Amino acid sequence: FLAELFDETHPIVPSTLQQLAGLSDVEAITFRHEWLAAPERRRAQVLEQIVLVAEDNAEFDFDAIFRIGLDDEAPGIRVQAMEGLWECQDRWLLNRLMQLAETDVAEPARAAAASGLGKFVLLGVLEELRPSLVEQVEGALKRIIDDLEEAPAVRRRAIESLGASADGEVNGIIRSAYHEEEPELKLAAIYAMGQHCDPAWLPALLRELRNPDAAFRFEAARACGELEDERAVPALIELAGEDDAIVQEAALEALGRIGGDDAKLALKRAAAQDDPRVSEAARAALEELAFDENPRPF
Repeated sequence: FLAELFDETHPIVPSTLQQLAGLSDVEAITFRHEWLAAPERRRAQVLEQIVLVAEDNAEFDFDAIFRIGLDDEAPGIRVQAMEGLWECQDRWLLNRLMQLAETDVAEPARAAAASGLGKFVLLGVLEELRPSLVEQVEGALKRIIDDLEEAPAVRRRAIESLGASADGEVNGIIRSAYHEEEPELKLAAIYAMGQHCDPAWLPALLRELRNPDAAFRFEAARACGELEDERAVPALIELAGEDDAIVQEAALEALGRIGGDDAKLALKRAAAQDDPRVSEAARAALEELAFDENPRPF
């Protein structure tokens, strides 16, 4: 099976990849041997398909394969492996991501690792991770943020990951990033404002909802949804009527998260529009709103 899987003359059949779930240590060694002998393009194709299968089938555990991918010589494959490990909360991954975030030679891999550390920050907020480990993760992220020689894209992901932290220094980090001239850092700050859930950031977010740059309006809309502050509803209703599709959908989603009579009315109007993209996004937001109002019993 592995010989055929890594043979570029054979198509990859996604339905067969479940055989690679839950590999034992011995099986993982065999897989690694075949993996290392395969061309880079084929390794990337195989991992891409495994990631897709994992997304569609949460019961399949491909972590042994993704762990092998983290050590691949190709940066793109290392990034793919990190994407596949989005649900993994194991200590080994925490340590590996910290190492990759600070030392990987490739900027995209460092950025992906910094982003991946965000779930461990959140586990700390939920008190599901030991304080000593939370301190290590947040310390690594702070070092990346403070490193002025680091690429803005990597610092951006570190700021975003740190946003959910309850650390008293985070508001200051967000404020400093927000006043940077580098757009990547300003966007990170806006995203982190929503993650930090401090209503004091609402005035800044309302200003950014009117930013001429669609990327800033998009991040501000998402952040307003995270804050769930009804004071943002009028501006989001206005934003939901603009032409930029991505911004419009972010505004509709935020209205569904915030709720209230005005938000619900605006979503119902959007759901009745002829544009299927808009109506579908509005209906999804209404469904989330209905669930929040009447959660299903377990």
